[in-house]
Amino acid sequence: MSRGGALISAWMVENETENPLYKNFDYILEIAKEHDFVMSMANAMRAGAIADATDRAGVQELIILGELIDRAREAGVQTITEGPGHIPLNEIEANVIIQKKLCRGAPFYMLGPIVTDIAPAYDHIVSSIGASQSAAAGADFICYVTPAEHLALPGPEDVKMGVIASRIGAYVGDMAKGIHHGEKDLLMANARKKLNWEGQYNAAICPADARAIRDNRPPEDPDTCTMCGSYCAIKIVNEWLDEAPTNVFE
Repeated sequence: MSRGGALISAWMVENETENPLYKNFDYILEIAKEHDFVMSMANAMRAGAIADATDRAGVQELIILGELIDRAREAGVQTITEGPGHIPLNEIEANVIIQKKLCRGAPFYMLGPIVTDIAPAYDHIVSSIGASQSAAAGADFICYVTPAEHLALPGPEDVKMGVIASRIGAYVGDMAKGIHHGEKDLLMANARKKLNWEGQYNAAICPADARAIRDNRPPEDPDTCTMCGSYCAIKIVNEWLDEAPTNVFE
């Protein structure tokens, strides 16, 4: 459950009354229309753990959100829909399809999602896996998740790692959808074939980090890295091809 959902649920129980945001939704639409802002339709009953993913409460709430989005459109108000944050990998595509159907194609914002709950301190990696699947399935926005998720308030380095992981997931998902065709991957492949380290850094999603790792562990041969050194497969093949007859593959 979301923080907002927890607060509103507690208020409803304490006061024995309807959700004020739901009860006064038409008035909220009037305000949104007057100020021309986009409403994010959050899901207060989203699963807080993989064990609760795609349960009846979450699906029923999505049905209601679809109805509210219809009312918003009738009032001339734009909306996006928030999605779940904890879903097993095999249920992500189904969640996107259901949302797109029930919300009539409203832009979908996935909270990662996290695809397993066993990786605190590494939730940015877990979320990147979910983000790639979400993007491939048709999600429109991806929420970044930091290594500090479920543990602490994130610091600047946590935010950096979370954003990079999210960008990787989105890039992979976009490639699966055909939004791009791995042009940067081809740049990387060509740079690696030429042992062009500057080209590899420039093609990387975070050039500074790639450069720092190699600079901190410099090889004896500047053409290679310390993983293989003089046994660098690419350098060996390049040198062989330079000496081979031009018709060697004929």
